[in-house]
Amino acid sequence: MASPPVTRPYFSSRRGWELFWLLFCWAVVLLCCALLYFYWDWSRSMDLINWLQQFRAIKPVEYFFQFFTFLGNDEFYMIFFGILIWCVDKPLGFWSAAVLLVSGLVSGVAKDLTALERPTLEGMKQLESYAFPSGHTFTAVTVWGYLAMRLKRRWFWIWALAAMLLIPFSRIILGFHYPGDILGGYAMGIPLLLLFAWLSSLFVERGWDRKFSKALLLALCVGLPVILTVLSPQGDMPKLMGLLAGASAGYIVEKEKVRSNTRTHWALQLLKAVIGLAVLFGILMGLGPLLSSGNPALQAALRFFRYALGGIWVTLLAPALFVALKLTPREAGD
Repeated sequence: MASPPVTRPYFSSRRGWELFWLLFCWAVVLLCCALLYFYWDWSRSMDLINWLQQFRAIKPVEYFFQFFTFLGNDEFYMIFFGILIWCVDKPLGFWSAAVLLVSGLVSGVAKDLTALERPTLEGMKQLESYAFPSGHTFTAVTVWGYLAMRLKRRWFWIWALAAMLLIPFSRIILGFHYPGDILGGYAMGIPLLLLFAWLSSLFVERGWDRKFSKALLLALCVGLPVILTVLSPQGDMPKLMGLLAGASAGYIVEKEKVRSNTRTHWALQLLKAVIGLAVLFGILMGLGPLLSSGNPALQAALRFFRYALGGIWVTLLAPALFVALKLTPREAGD
């Protein structure tokens, strides 16, 4: 059974606790902004990073934080959302993946506008992207927070809060971000999470999904990402917008034409995951060297196409293949 959409209340059915957690979120945002404003120099110093290196020398600690930083990497999210959409809950997987892509877009734009460099540790490879705000922190807040709001389970809220703390901290101890980058991720990520929650609940309450034709939705899902990519073809824009366009269009068509059921025998679930992920990584990584060009505009277009194909595979082509191979049934009502 699919999980319910985000509805109000977001945090607790008790009115007092709901108000408390909303105020707590905004208090954290204000605190992060105040720390950035009054202690900017400290927030971009190497003092804390250098002090933490003594603990990183302990191998179990190193592996622990490498694991949590992996939970914020693209590779993890591809695996996680692929399995979530194919084997667990299509709406939950699609909408939380959309939250991830929009969060990546917003944090990427903020990085380009601030253009602040990352810290430098001896012997550590310098990442190419800018530092502020921390994208891992940003998406940890929005993705895990959004999932917790939909699942509404206490145990998952505990995990979500742990991920929101440990993923950002791993970026400091591993030397990828200054403390200020983490504060910036919280200061921008929490308001965006609350905006996602408000828009999602409004979407349900006003029945917006029933007020637009499928043709218009498809046009918007493809047209807006294409326009944004044309306007800003640099950085990760073609990648994020390609994924968003392909996954959105595929999701709309799949709901109408394929209607795959995610639930099936565990052995078939495993087979679905293996096939789905093998093809997905083949599209996104294997086609990279083949679909490349020295022309920047053409390169952006090819990258958009490759990631759009990956998005379509996840939400439409893979479910259709699983149904055709009888690895998973169709939803009732076929």
